Amino acid sequence: MTNMPLISVIVPSYNYEKFIVESVESVVCQTYENLELVIIDDFSKDNSVALINGLISQERVKQRFNGKIHFIKHEVNRGAHYSINEGINISTGGYISILNADDLYDENRFEIMMSAMIAQNAEFSFSKISVIDGEGNLADTTTGEAGKFVAVQNSINSFPTVGWSLIPHNAAISTGNMLFTRDIYCKVGGFRNLKYCHDWDFILKSLLITEPLYIPETTYYYRLHGNNSYLQLDNVVDREVKTVLGGFFYNCRKKNLINKLCPSPQNWRNEFLSQIENMSLEKFWVFSKTPFNLAYQLRQSLIDRK
Repeated sequence: MTNMPLISVIVPSYNYEKFIVESVESVVCQTYENLELVIIDDFSKDNSVALINGLISQERVKQRFNGKIHFIKHEVNRGAHYSINEGINISTGGYISILNADDLYDENRFEIMMSAMIAQNAEFSFSKISVIDGEGNLADTTTGEAGKFVAVQNSINSFPTVGWSLIPHNAAISTGNMLFTRDIYCKVGGFRNLKYCHDWDFILKSLLITEPLYIPETTYYYRLHGNNSYLQLDNVVDREVKTVLGGFFYNCRKKNLINKLCPSPQNWRNEFLSQIENMSLEKFWVFSKTPFNLAYQLRQSLIDRK
């Protein structure tokens, strides 16, 4: 496995002292050998930094990554998108994965996903998820938030392509469930300053370039524990969804999209509008039609910077 491409694993962390060690250990335990570890602490106020230092200073961890470990500590809180971009920009792997500091990887994740990506010449992939609680137990997925996430993934096969499944929802569920090439990251231009939808925005921009690969043979363990960051963002969700979908549909109107399976009028002709109607997304398609959409996005980005 040592001749396999280098994967850089970026772990943005903020006040997750309860989970950070277990999270990073799930990277340490990967059966795929050629990994680089980059951890960014975004000015945590708990004991996260001490725990991270204690873990990465262990000889077994140093040897596991063959010295390819980087730890950045912020002096002010900069946000998830900044930490992710910073970590990617100092990393060196040809493939990139992001692990949220409260989530976990299956130990065979990269071995399975890289084999599939190389075999199918894929540039972007994600796996199935399982939802766990704050103690690491499998959550009840028959109701509530956990049920919604699983239902979104279960719907993937009902769409014409995997790419189509990403339009009404982020079928990958989390930033941490993505594995992509550095080339895709450079073409997309990194993660935008969005508090709720930066992962969905990145996926949809990638969809313009390449068709994503869904790999259900391994699992990303997505943790719901009551303090997930998205739970405090109800006031920005509607605005960001409008910005992200409006921007994606605006780009869909362009000709000569690189991904010939990307949901768009030129790739799907009459089927495109019927699919959009079935998803009840007509208002976003109409919204994307005028230059007002771009002005709206600019205005919101200026608001976000304040």
